[in-house]
Amino acid sequence: MRLTTVQGSWFRRFLVLFVLAVYVVPILWMYVSAMRTDPDFLARPVGIPASLNPGNFVRAYQMADMTRHFGISIIVTATTTAIVILFASLAAYSFSRLRYRGRNVLFGVFFLGLILPVQSYLVGLFVLFRSLGLLNTIMAMILPNAGMGLAIAIVIMKYYFDALPTTLEESAYMDGASTFLVYRRIVMPISSAIVITVSIFTTITAWNEFLIPFVMIQNQRIRPLTTSLFVFATRFSAQYTLLFAALSIVVTPMFIIYFVFQKQVQAGITAGALKE
Repeated sequence: MRLTTVQGSWFRRFLVLFVLAVYVVPILWMYVSAMRTDPDFLARPVGIPASLNPGNFVRAYQMADMTRHFGISIIVTATTTAIVILFASLAAYSFSRLRYRGRNVLFGVFFLGLILPVQSYLVGLFVLFRSLGLLNTIMAMILPNAGMGLAIAIVIMKYYFDALPTTLEESAYMDGASTFLVYRRIVMPISSAIVITVSIFTTITAWNEFLIPFVMIQNQRIRPLTTSLFVFATRFSAQYTLLFAALSIVVTPMFIIYFVFQKQVQAGITAGALKE
C-alpha cells in the first residue's frame, strides 16, 4: 500500500513537471531566440545558441516605434478595465441583492457574451461604429473590449456577491444606509480579491486583443501593440530574431502582472467558497 502511494506521488510530480515544461519551455525558447543572430537561429533553431545579443530588444523596440503603441495599449487597457470593474460590479450587485421583475432573464442575457465569438457580431459592430463616426478612434477599441469583458466579469462577480455574508449589509440598512452606500462603503471594500481577479483577466484580454483593433483601426498612429506587431512582422518577416524580440516585449508586461498578482487571482477564484 505504501509503495503504491509513493508511486502515485512520483507520478503526480512528474505530471506537474511535464505540464510546467509544456508551458515554460516555449516561453524560454522565445526569449533565448530573441537574443540570437539570424544565421545562428536558422542553423540551429532549437540548439544551443552560439552567442546572445540583448541588443535585439532595443532594435526591435526602436524599429517598431513601440513607445507610441505602448502608450495606446496602456490607455485602451486601463480605460477598458476601469469601465468593466465599475459597471460589472454595479450590475453584479444588482443581480445578487436586488429583487425586480425580469432580473433572471436579464442576467441570462449576459451568458450569451460567454458563448458568442466576436466574429459573429464583428460586421454589425463595424457598420454601427462607421455610422457613429467612431472608426479610427480609441473609443472603437475601448467600447468593444469593455462590452466583451462585461459578460464574464458580471457572472464572476455576481456569484462572488452571492457567497458574501449579508450581516454587515443588513446592519447598515437598519442604520438607514441606501443601497448604493452599502455597495460603495461595505461591499466593494471587502471584495478586493474579486476586483483584482477581474481586473487582471480584463487587462490581459484587452492588452492581447487583436481582431477588434485590426478591423476598427487603419490609422497607424493609434494602433495598439498587437496590430502594430502584425505590421512589423509583415515588414520584417525574414528577420526572425527581431520578430521574437518584438513579441517578447509585447507579452512581457502581462507575464509580470500575472506572476505578481497570482496569489490574488487564486484568492479571487476561490473566494466564492465563503460561507456566512
